[in-house]
Amino acid sequence: MKKARIGKLTAEWIIKGQNDLRTAEILLKEKGPTDTLCFHCHQAAEKFLKAYLVHKRVRFEKIHDLWKLAKLTGKKDLKNFEKELKSLNAYYIESRYPPETTVYTLSECKEIYASASKITQRVLSLIEKS
Repeated sequence: MKKARIGKLTAEWIIKGQNDLRTAEILLKEKGPTDTLCFHCHQAAEKFLKAYLVHKRVRFEKIHDLWKLAKLTGKKDLKNFEKELKSLNAYYIESRYPPETTVYTLSECKEIYASASKITQRVLSLIEKS
């Protein structure tokens, strides 16, 4: 199977997403601020989904809803991640602004990070195959 040529803008979205995931990983290892860790997990998934949409030339609004972005991809296998995508959505706003700022447990953070990692890996594989 031939690998896809990844355009400049797609690559930039991927790099930004990788940076968010790496930031979350560092915060997890260092037991950093859990609200910030969760926010970066959401951001990583969002940026990878947007990378796919840019790669496939699908227009999208400036939204942050991961499930809506996933549905725009038209990829049925992303439906397998519906629970994780909808769960990660909570960390976009909830983790950023008082009075909703929450301290998440290490166990919760590991689960959130694992979800973001699985989603970003799957989306990257879709980009590479298309």
